[in-house]
Amino acid sequence: IMNAPKKIVLVEDNLADVKLTKMAFSNLSVDTEIIHFFNGQELLDYLANAPLNEISLILLDLNMPKLGGIEVLRVFNTNSDFKKLPVVIFTSSVHQSEVRTCYELGAKAYVNKPLDIADFDETIRAIAHFWLHTNILVEFSEV
Repeated sequence: IMNAPKKIVLVEDNLADVKLTKMAFSNLSVDTEIIHFFNGQELLDYLANAPLNEISLILLDLNMPKLGGIEVLRVFNTNSDFKKLPVVIFTSSVHQSEVRTCYELGAKAYVNKPLDIADFDETIRAIAHFWLHTNILVEFSEV
């Protein structure tokens, strides 16, 4: 059986970063499907009916219109299924208070967006290698 593409949910309002992220994933030897949302509200609307088992990774920006990353984590924290999702904060913010808050609210990792394109590519490669190959995800019981 062919493995289904790894589903990566990208929540990012900056189109340049969306493009860079998609390019970086397309350079990898792993079959990925990237589902993109511009803000946390769009993500929550999607997750309300999405098969959570199919999500390999959520890359979540912090500063977005409508609903930012920290607000999304607060919502996830109140939902026993959403809590299990592999959420990696992918942001240009390096404020220690935000890092702490994200971990306290259940983020599984906090990654700073590199400014250099080669570094950006390498960072996505490292994230993909760990989350799509090395890491074992929890299975959700289908209701």
